[in-house]
Amino acid sequence: MSPALFSPTKFPPKKARYPLKTLPRNQQFSRENSLLMSDDDYDQKESIAGSDIFGPEDSRVLVPYGGEESGYGDSLYIGEEDEDYEEEDVAIDEEQLGPEVDSFARYVDLHRRKPDDDSRESAFGLIDGFLKDTDDHFHQAQGRTAQYSGEDDDTIMDMMGETAFYKMEHETWNLVSRLLPERGVEFTHTLRTVSEYESNEILRRQLLDESPTFRELNIIREWLRVIAPNPDIPNEDAEDDEVMGSGHMYTLNALKRYKRDNMDPAEFARKGPNARFEYPERGIPSLEDKSQLINTEMDPDGPIRQERNTAEADNYYDTTFYKVLWGYIRKGDFRQAAEWCRKCDQAWRAPVVLGGRDAVDWVIDEEVADDEMYDASPQQGPSGNRRRQLWRRACYALAKRGSKRPGELWERAVYGLLSGDIDSTLPACENWHDHVYTQVNALIEAQYEHFLHREGRVSSQVLKLPVPDVTTLGTHNVVAKIVDSLSRPNDFRFAASPQNTALRAVQGAIISNRIPKLVGIFASQLREFRRNPGYEPEKDTNTPVDCTDWKLLRIVTHLIIILQHLGQWPESGPDADAAQEVIAGYIRMLAAAEKYGIIPLYAARLSRDRCVEVMGEVLMHVTHEQTREDIIRSFRSYGLDTQATLKRAMENAFIQTEVFYKHEELPIQILSEFSLSWQDRRKVQPEDEKLIRTAEWMLHVDEMREDLIHAGVMMFKRFYLTGRLDAARALSERIPSSFIVSGEEEDHDDLSEETQKIASVYIEYEFLIEGLDALDEWSKLLAAGTAAKREGGSAAVRRGKLKDELQAAYETAESKLGLLVNSWLVQCQHHADAEQVKHIRNTYVPDITIALHNVHVAAGHHLNKSYYSKCLDLAVLVAKPSSGVAETFVATGRMAKYVDELANVSLMCLQAAKGASLEPTLVKPGQESKVSIWNVKPTAM
Repeated sequence: MSPALFSPTKFPPKKARYPLKTLPRNQQFSRENSLLMSDDDYDQKESIAGSDIFGPEDSRVLVPYGGEESGYGDSLYIGEEDEDYEEEDVAIDEEQLGPEVDSFARYVDLHRRKPDDDSRESAFGLIDGFLKDTDDHFHQAQGRTAQYSGEDDDTIMDMMGETAFYKMEHETWNLVSRLLPERGVEFTHTLRTVSEYESNEILRRQLLDESPTFRELNIIREWLRVIAPNPDIPNEDAEDDEVMGSGHMYTLNALKRYKRDNMDPAEFARKGPNARFEYPERGIPSLEDKSQLINTEMDPDGPIRQERNTAEADNYYDTTFYKVLWGYIRKGDFRQAAEWCRKCDQAWRAPVVLGGRDAVDWVIDEEVADDEMYDASPQQGPSGNRRRQLWRRACYALAKRGSKRPGELWERAVYGLLSGDIDSTLPACENWHDHVYTQVNALIEAQYEHFLHREGRVSSQVLKLPVPDVTTLGTHNVVAKIVDSLSRPNDFRFAASPQNTALRAVQGAIISNRIPKLVGIFASQLREFRRNPGYEPEKDTNTPVDCTDWKLLRIVTHLIIILQHLGQWPESGPDADAAQEVIAGYIRMLAAAEKYGIIPLYAARLSRDRCVEVMGEVLMHVTHEQTREDIIRSFRSYGLDTQATLKRAMENAFIQTEVFYKHEELPIQILSEFSLSWQDRRKVQPEDEKLIRTAEWMLHVDEMREDLIHAGVMMFKRFYLTGRLDAARALSERIPSSFIVSGEEEDHDDLSEETQKIASVYIEYEFLIEGLDALDEWSKLLAAGTAAKREGGSAAVRRGKLKDELQAAYETAESKLGLLVNSWLVQCQHHADAEQVKHIRNTYVPDITIALHNVHVAAGHHLNKSYYSKCLDLAVLVAKPSSGVAETFVATGRMAKYVDELANVSLMCLQAAKGASLEPTLVKPGQESKVSIWNVKPTAM
């Protein structure tokens, strides 16, 4: 008894669901290549065609369609009603992905072969490559934007959006390069006792070694400084530089004019150089508004002491000065900030800006004095601030001092940044990064000062600034609380494009050390999207990230790969599963864009089972032969399980196309199909093509001959049970039995005995196509011969040639159809799929028998009347119990029709029997032959 390879699988009926005609904005998939969609809701009618899934050890595997147990519900197939189906439609185009898809893959491939002990080095190489790549793309996008000379607003906005995205992505990889390699690294520096005369800078460096939180905060602050834009210094014309270099010019001019108008010349002449003009204590009227009084003392503390403002015309100077100064300090460029103060005639502010540097003496603090941020040298002597805490308190007092000057907001923000105060700085923050910087900077100052206090460098009396208490924030959630406070869904302070908002979420996950949570969100979205194609991630109010934002998916995928190289990602557990889901989603995205060449590279990062599952989906969509060969080579190069993957792909194809192979209980009239022209016959359908092209994969792997034989038999059954003769012909042409089983007996030694039996079944199924093709050739020549007879005597030579061709076609058709009637699938009626075989024989054998009967009749009419007798020979075969042909007629209720056909041919034979010769071969030229079977001589009694 053969194994249960051919018996049907029946599934409970489900509610039908067909492909959606419209998809959400980011879900631009073609119907054929929608790899992120599932089809576990499709209608599963009970069908005798069945889902014959072949498994290991030649045993059939019953896999429930869809649902949790199958694991194969990840592809959307085509409904027969979808007339707009295009086989080669690309679901995602190149522009949606960006050129970095290929370049990132090159870096991943370059560093994948590193041995385990160089894994961190591989991570560094990947980070450097991604950083360089995105920087190049950013500058290229900038160049395209600058060179564009058109006036299409949409194009301009797209270019600006592209430039902004690449800029922010480069900033993201910059953060990765600074922060991730530092995590998980234990510092082994010995903390020594710092003497009373040594700089606090030494203690600060010891705190960096001792506290991972403080170290990460400093890295984040430095990153935020690096990515901050340069201050926007006005330089529209020469007057701007002159105005900024002249200080409060209009106030000075107002004082000079007031002095000139109000001084007593005689008194000045009498007193000489000792004469002094006294301005009113209340101030002098402003030139622009006489009701407004301006200060009369121009020393740095004059406006504060007099509680007066400068002239209104100096508002531009004040606002610009403080705003640019804020920009330099926000960027951490304190030297340039000091230079800006000197340039703007406020040199006295330069020491204030530079006051945040701890004092360093070259002789005492040699180990830190060579830092580039210090000006210390043997010639210059000590540098920096030995009373930094007092300086902070002074800056804090200035930040809290209120005034009505135009530049007050920026002035307070400057002093707020210097002192580490949050409240006075936030009003000047223009974006998300500014807000994060303000709070991180405050935390750094607080933790540093608490550490100095612990070390006895700061007295309790000095600790009077209201700074955050870092001891209550824990060691890992400090930045997380900051990020969460800036990530509320109803917070509209940071309006930006969806992509930039999502990148902020990625950056927030990185700096708050919650990348696993981000990956988990992506994984959850991908699962939900595959479960429910109507799901729209961009409308999910819980998170700004969207799993169908392909560029974002690329970033998160490569972030996972870097963490894996760094040893910062678990190899098992929920986080590992989420990472697998995200990488699988990236692979599906690449497949939707037909980026098949780089898919195996990422598939190699999946577990063996997951790789088989995902690639089993992807390979069904590959049609180009050269691409198949390249993928097979890549599979071997990356050590992927080729055979298991191809078997899974075949299983998926059988499952996903199951719904299409339904048939009526009554047999199909095959002859009616063959009476149609080639153009009118039913063509190979998309589901047929999916099955055949998936099976073609196995032609590339010699070890899969047995699997291919089993799959081929299953496909033939499906095609024949549903009358898809052109599909069966395509299968026999593209995967002929000669490709699988050669005619040499010794070439079958590697096939098991059972597989050899199945191979013989494959050949028998294939033989039906040969017989039907022979019948088709006979029918075409018969039609041509009939037409030639109507042409008359002018085509005698052509008619003679056609008759010879018709004779050859008859012999071929008679031979092949005769074998089909006599023995086709007879030996298979004892196999486990006997019901299916019986149905196929009932469907085809009666039609083939009648077709052969009609061939004999036509041959008797056009070639030689002796061929009428072949019909009676055929009737003897039909009636023979061992042939089983009569059973097929009875089972399908067609015996009466066949008997009528026999009655008709019997009359023909009687009419042709007059003057019959003994044998047709003895007929002389010009003499009509007679059917010898009717040349009966009575026997004497």
